[in-house]
Formats: sequence, C-alpha cells, structure tokens
Amino acid sequence: MKVLEVKNLHFYYDNNKPILNDLSFNVKKREFVSIVGGSGCGKSTIIKVLAGIEKITQGDIKVDNSVSYMPQSDTLFPWRTILDNILLPIEIKKGDLKKGKEKALSLLERFNLIDYWKSYPKELSGGMKQRISFIRTLMNEGELLLLDEPFSALDAITREDLQNWLLNSFSTLEKSIIFITHDIDEAIFLSNRILVCTKSPISNFKEFLIPKNMDSQYRLQLKKDIVSAIKGVNFYEEN
Repeated sequence: MKVLEVKNLHFYYDNNKPILNDLSFNVKKREFVSIVGGSGCGKSTIIKVLAGIEKITQGDIKVDNSVSYMPQSDTLFPWRTILDNILLPIEIKKGDLKKGKEKALSLLERFNLIDYWKSYPKELSGGMKQRISFIRTLMNEGELLLLDEPFSALDAITREDLQNWLLNSFSTLEKSIIFITHDIDEAIFLSNRILVCTKSPISNFKEFLIPKNMDSQYRLQLKKDIVSAIKGVNFYEEN
C-alpha cells in the first residue's frame, strides 16, 4: 500500500531555474526511504515541497492521511519547557490540550525522556534536543514523516547514537519515513530503500534496495555504487 505517490512533479524558483523536472516516485506503508545526492542538488527542496513549505509549479502529490515535517535544526523555543515545546503543534491547531498533554507525556515515557518534561532546551544536549524535536513531529499525527537531515549538525558519536535510536523507534511506529541525508553510510544503515539524485534538475532517481542482512563486502560495494550514481559514473565500467 502506498502512503505517498508523486507524479510528474515540477518545481521552479522565481528565477525560473528548474529544480525538479517531471519527477515521479512513491513511498509504501511503513517504509524507510532515504534520498541522497550531492550538495545543492535539490533533495531538501523535495521534502519542503512535500511538506507544503514550497508550492509546486506543476504535478500531482497524493498522500494517504497527512505528513509531519522535521527540519534540520531542533527549532525549540528556549523560553518554553520541553513539554510546552512538544505541545506547540496542538496549540497552533487549537486542538485538545488535555489530550495533547497525555500523548506528549506518553511519548516522553516511551522514549525514556519523561524526566525532562519540565526542563528547558538549554539544559539538554544536542542529541536530546533532536529527540524532543522528533517527538514534537509525532504530535502532528502524520502517517508520513519528513526528516530533513536531522542529524547533520551533531558530532559523530551523538549522530551514531541517534541513528540507532531512530532505527529502534521506527520499528515500533506505524509510520513511513522520507529521510534526507548526504551521509551514505547513514542512509544504508537506516533505510529499506535509497533514492539517489543523479543529476540536476532532478527528473528521476537511481534506486537501491537495502537487504536486511549484508556482509561488509556487500556493504562496501553498495556504497561504491551509490557514490558512482551520485557522480553519474558507472562504477563497473570505470574499473
């Protein structure tokens, strides 16, 4: 079952420079899809278009249920407690704050952060802030989560910790994820499927399915193939 289907998507900025050119792809239910590509190729534009932050020029986007967007930075308000930051989507939608608080506390308990609900962002580490930002994203109740390079600003150790945390969290959530990253190892570790931007403007992807179990040799070859796809070079022909 598809939770997202994109057909013939076009996107131009005001200068009429094409970023997305007749792009089509889909995401299945409970699938973790990473989009990788070179810097400035337009991969973050894709996720902003899907989130409704940027308006498409032409094309069709069909989403089952709704989407929730998590930007690169945690964007937590320093004057609000962790609980109040998490409740922000409920406040914006003028939803039921009592039920929202119950859900927020339940998610904090589930992700082992309940002790920090009264804390302020300055009291938390970078990794903890990103966990809180992820929980706030879940408050939107979208079936499709759009994560735009959420770990890019973290140090290597914290990043690895968050990758494991996200993978374990994903296995318990009935969600689908589109994850933007420039880190190929991260994409291989997290994903069921990787979509590689091979040129700009983006008109199609080169797709790689990621097996659940792979040895180090297979993983190394897979990484080489993805790098070659990004560079637009056929690895096997070159060697």
